[in-house]
Amino acid sequence: MQVINLPQDLNPAQYREEDHILIRPFTSLCKTKKNRVILHRNMIHLLIEGRKTVIYGGQSTTVNDDGFLFLAAGSCLTTSVLSDKGDYQAILLYFSDHALLDFYMKYDRLVQQHRQGKQLEEASFITFEKDVFLRNYIESLRLMLQLGQPLPQEVCILKFEELMFYLLQTDPDALLQFKVNSTGSTQDFEIRKAVEGNITRPVTVEELAFLCSMSLSTFKRRFTKIYGTSPQRWLLEQKMQVAARLLLDPQTKPGDVYDKVGYESHSSFTKSFRQVFGVTPSAYQEQNMNVQAQRLNAQD
Repeated sequence: MQVINLPQDLNPAQYREEDHILIRPFTSLCKTKKNRVILHRNMIHLLIEGRKTVIYGGQSTTVNDDGFLFLAAGSCLTTSVLSDKGDYQAILLYFSDHALLDFYMKYDRLVQQHRQGKQLEEASFITFEKDVFLRNYIESLRLMLQLGQPLPQEVCILKFEELMFYLLQTDPDALLQFKVNSTGSTQDFEIRKAVEGNITRPVTVEELAFLCSMSLSTFKRRFTKIYGTSPQRWLLEQKMQVAARLLLDPQTKPGDVYDKVGYESHSSFTKSFRQVFGVTPSAYQEQNMNVQAQRLNAQD
């Protein structure tokens, strides 16, 4: 029996490693088809016609067109059976751990609200029943895919979040059992929560490492893997981007901004701002006010 590597073996010309979410149609005309599958991404198997049986580890599950299935990355055995109409149709949505953690970060307040006081066991696969919304959701994907072109990554992200948000609202206990595949991914999530939640606070890199229960060297190494740069450089740029947005308001005084982005003195803030933007906060604000004035004059 041939081993299928997913998602790269389906539509290999359209597969890009850098895409964290992929949405692909799948059809089969074989009455019964068994496969050995290695999933290199997590997968949501949105069944339209037919029946699917999956054996994952020591567990198995079967879904028909009344339901759909989440599968964690890993090795599994699958059997596809045609429907009474004589076909097997599904939409396969692949997503990386990174995409899952992005979603959990974006909706952390809701996730924590549903997790509060609950001990949820991790599961490698989860089944859901379709309701009216979910059937319409799957139909919307089917219509998009009928155009015959790969969906842009931005659309894939929106459709992934739409489904995940709906399940978080309607069946959070089941959704939140779906496991992130590695300890590393969980650690990455904790780093991102600590770092991105403290951008505007006067917290040092050493203190961030402490919040993540890591040594400084381990924290820096994992941080660089996540963000592609050092913690010091990333925090500097993020703080200055926040400061720049604040300075776009002409009512905001540059001297009032430094403490809002976690600096203890105006002089150290000015030095950092100049390092990123090449000008002082006052000059930056004046430049933007002049640009806005020129735009208004041009409209008149």
